[in-house]
Amino acid sequence: MVHEEELLDGAARVLAGDHSASMVQIAAGIGTSRATLSRRYATREALLKAVAVRAIEVVDGCLAPLDLAQNADAAAFDTALEELVVALLPAAHLYGFTSRDATVLADPAFRAGVDRQDQRALAFLGLGQRLGRLRADLPPYWIWYSLWGLLDAAAEGVRDGHLAPRQIGHLVLTSFLSGTRPCAPPSAPPPAGAPAP
Repeated sequence: MVHEEELLDGAARVLAGDHSASMVQIAAGIGTSRATLSRRYATREALLKAVAVRAIEVVDGCLAPLDLAQNADAAAFDTALEELVVALLPAAHLYGFTSRDATVLADPAFRAGVDRQDQRALAFLGLGQRLGRLRADLPPYWIWYSLWGLLDAAAEGVRDGHLAPRQIGHLVLTSFLSGTRPCAPPSAPPPAGAPAP
């Protein structure tokens, strides 16, 4: 018998590739029957809500690196940021559809979970800005949304066969940091009369 978490993860994989998949298509994608799926979830809406609850639980686990002390240094922040990106990669692949599904977004429990996660992330990103590791001229929400946009793009690239799973951690982190790291200050001009380098 398929465990509940495996079933929900399988449904999320199907829905990540086809947001409008029917119960029959979801069951086939999981490798089970429509009848078996319906015994656990009477309607598609009930299944979507269960996947959304699972998504919140999984992302909660991914956010553990965010819980840094407010006196953490730049090295600790950089390590936590890299751990966060690596942890979120599979969550984005499985649960990216939840941010666009009207049934899920209408669920107050899901919205409350997302809002709670956002607040944790914003506190973490604000710390990065204070440490000079992230650009202070960008709103923290924009930095957070940008990361999820890259994660979603990476997941789509893997689903479409254009990117290898082993590539996307480096690609996401490199792209994210190139847009959110503070620019290096321009180097001072050489003194008058100094030979050109």
